[in-house]
Amino acid sequence: MLSLIRSSRLVSLTKVLQLRCYAQASPLGIDQSVENNLQTETNRLSKTLTKFWEQVSLEETDDKITVQLDSKPLRTPLGYPLSLPHSRKLLSVMLLNEWSNIPSLSIKPHALPLTSLVSRCIDLEMANAPGVDPELIAKIGGNRDGMTDDLLRYLDTDTLLVFSPVKEYEGALRKGQDEMYLPLISGVEKFLTQLRGDKTPVKLLTLDGDLHGLRGNAQSKETRQIARQYLDSLSLWDLAVFEKTVLTTKSFICGLLLLLNKSANVANIPELKVSMEDIARAATLETIYQVERWGEVEDTHDVDKRDVRRNVNAAAIVAFNSPASSK
Repeated sequence: MLSLIRSSRLVSLTKVLQLRCYAQASPLGIDQSVENNLQTETNRLSKTLTKFWEQVSLEETDDKITVQLDSKPLRTPLGYPLSLPHSRKLLSVMLLNEWSNIPSLSIKPHALPLTSLVSRCIDLEMANAPGVDPELIAKIGGNRDGMTDDLLRYLDTDTLLVFSPVKEYEGALRKGQDEMYLPLISGVEKFLTQLRGDKTPVKLLTLDGDLHGLRGNAQSKETRQIARQYLDSLSLWDLAVFEKTVLTTKSFICGLLLLLNKSANVANIPELKVSMEDIARAATLETIYQVERWGEVEDTHDVDKRDVRRNVNAAAIVAFNSPASSK
């Protein structure tokens, strides 16, 4: 009886706390940030979710290609024209198709993955240009060093560095992780060792559910320095692509795999040669085994599966044939 009373009190307390949270929370969909309230086409679309243009076109000049809506430049959330160099002409055509082939007047938030990422690339480059107003840097979410610090945190909590207990799913999940993750980890260690430039091997620390239990993981200072060296070598455009991949997959390694494969920089490390489907599968391996065991939850597992693949492939398209890195 005493346990029932305690349980009842706990449930009541939980409901009270939930109600307080609901009362204090801001209504969903309200965004007071300046960059998301500028009068730009991308912001207008994200708020109205309604098609407001008749014609999409590309304007080509000597140095750039600009996507236009009704003969006016399409602009990023920070207000810059969605313009690309001629070296990315194929991408500009894909952006044109993305806006031209929206299936209905009601726009879904995920309908323009390429535009979203390209806008991020452009805004990031402009916000990190020399002599830029610090307020602009704040609007984009910080400067390059801040982004790098945030991305390095994912190396400690990397999805591909966490291994489930052997007994889970009768050992099937752990076997799948060993078969898929271990070669990728070995390949990344070889790549980082080459990047380091000496004979001292780089080792990534993993988290084993049987050996370490529920605790955090942390890479060595030396490993983090080499990883930072790699991020510092990227152009701001590629850094934005890397960021998108990492945020989608919750894996620093997946971001590395995507850029290395799109730059054909894996010839001497065969373990790193993977497809975009391989990257998506690696990021969602545990979910795959959960679905095989318990079944798929409609509007959850299926949506997540498509969302991961959509974002990974969009990142790969934007990274494809990128020009030489420039900071």
